[in-house]
Amino acid sequence: MSQFMKYAIQLAKMVDGQTGVNPPVGSVVVKDGRIVGIGAHLQKGDKHAEVQALDMAGTQAKEATIYITLEPCSHYGSTPPCVNKIIDAQISKVIYATKDQSLKTHGDDILHAHGIEVDYQYDEEAASLCQHFFKAKAQQIPEITVKVAASLDGKQANDNGQSQWITNKEVKQDVYQLRHKHDAVLTGRGTLELDNPQYTTRFADGKNPIKIILSRSGDLDFRQQLFQDTSTAIWIYTENPNLTTDQENIDITYLQQCHLTTILQDIYQKGVGKLLVEAGPHTTSEFLQSDYIDEFILYFAPKLIGGAGTYQYYQTDDVFNIPESNQFEIVHSELINQNIKLILRKK
Repeated sequence: MSQFMKYAIQLAKMVDGQTGVNPPVGSVVVKDGRIVGIGAHLQKGDKHAEVQALDMAGTQAKEATIYITLEPCSHYGSTPPCVNKIIDAQISKVIYATKDQSLKTHGDDILHAHGIEVDYQYDEEAASLCQHFFKAKAQQIPEITVKVAASLDGKQANDNGQSQWITNKEVKQDVYQLRHKHDAVLTGRGTLELDNPQYTTRFADGKNPIKIILSRSGDLDFRQQLFQDTSTAIWIYTENPNLTTDQENIDITYLQQCHLTTILQDIYQKGVGKLLVEAGPHTTSEFLQSDYIDEFILYFAPKLIGGAGTYQYYQTDDVFNIPESNQFEIVHSELINQNIKLILRKK
């Protein structure tokens, strides 16, 4: 792979988690072996990465090569087609690393018709930044990561509800980074009562996610820590029409029935592209059984809690035959100071 495409991928990785329902994309413009422009898509509705890079390059873009992690768009959306900008800049060659699977595109043909060479060089790392985006756009729901921290015997808490701290401080730092890379974090009422969490990032320049609460009953205590942060949006989904608050950063959506599909579609329409689920057994199990989950991150502490398993992280009313059970594959594993981190995807 070209070093310039590596730079473009690095730019894309740096904005992963802040582009909402759009994919993270990076771009580099190169003239006579020198970088003359760089760009990344910073947020939904903002200039695309290649436009940012071409604006920086200015007149030096003429007869230059542009590297882009994702195929340049050829349609009108919240911004004009990027192929138009490439043509106007008089670029001589376009190299991109991922095909746009979310739309029928004619960018290559348009660029060829204007005498611009196009080279599609597939790169797995670049593609991995977009793979869940394509699925999310097709289904009109966010990319979903479920995170669980548990003991070796699968407990999120002991039977008395004590949960702090099962995993170590280093795992907490890793979770802060995870929150930073997601637009929103979702939880249930039970977790608020048990843990009184804040769902913040707590590191320099960290981006706090939108906080989403599922509560059919609407039995919420607005004195809890989460509600004291008035700088971050809080969305509540409930079946209780009597739940109200004067707090300006809280938006309450009233539903006849809190169906997961309806909620996820609404969250996506509001601009959440990447959703992190940090919840108790009930909500976690509902997501793990669904077809919506893209990634499952499991932190194991080297502890055995025992008990009847009131807070076992995966619980179902049905007992499945082993061949019919949900299957996952481990795509990454690491040791975080004696705690194990597993990243899994549903098969």
